[in-house]
Amino acid sequence: MKKLILFCLAMCTIVAVQAQEEVIEQVPEQAQVLDFPYSKYLTFSKAEFRENQFKYDDYTNSWAIKRKNGLMVAVNILAILVDGSEDVRPASGDYKILVQLGDDDAVSYVQVIFYSDDMFHRLLTFLKENGEGFIDTSSGKLLKYQAYYNGNYLELNMDQHIISRTSSRTVDSRTVKNVDESYNEYTFFIVTGVEAKSRYLDKMAAKKAKRAAKGKKADLHDMM
Repeated sequence: MKKLILFCLAMCTIVAVQAQEEVIEQVPEQAQVLDFPYSKYLTFSKAEFRENQFKYDDYTNSWAIKRKNGLMVAVNILAILVDGSEDVRPASGDYKILVQLGDDDAVSYVQVIFYSDDMFHRLLTFLKENGEGFIDTSSGKLLKYQAYYNGNYLELNMDQHIISRTSSRTVDSRTVKNVDESYNEYTFFIVTGVEAKSRYLDKMAAKKAKRAAKGKKADLHDMM
């Protein structure tokens, strides 16, 4: 009888250890739920935003950060002195990230504006390989790619800015040349489904209601 009891205890211990190992093995899988591009901002705390140099705007209830290449600014100043015009093309490393909040600091959406062709292709590859319900549409100079991933709506846009000018300062008119300053602006969205909330949005909603009360015609979106 004693041996039987010891055997049962040993089996229970083995089962408990196996169950614990299974739970441990599942934790990394759960931790990867938000492991997709720019998803870390969905769970950032206020301290983490500040540590990463984001600035909070109380009026729009959002965190934002912007990076602009300082060298390009200096080059543009020289260009203005020499040619009279600046190169309007952003640097490939320039970006702006906006994290819009809703109630209780929950994230409504993340917007990333950037100019890197390489990052665009990386994000587009992710959408095609991992997104659900992937579709792409185009309208003139705007290309749009949409998909869902783990309950979040993802959208990647490419806006083509076609800019051409002639050099403005020259001694001889025969040396006038065309300058191509075209570039692509990319925008990546993560939309969680949480309603955005801010004093700015409340003000816009009040203005819209006031226009409707005056009998003003609704905009195209509302007419749908």
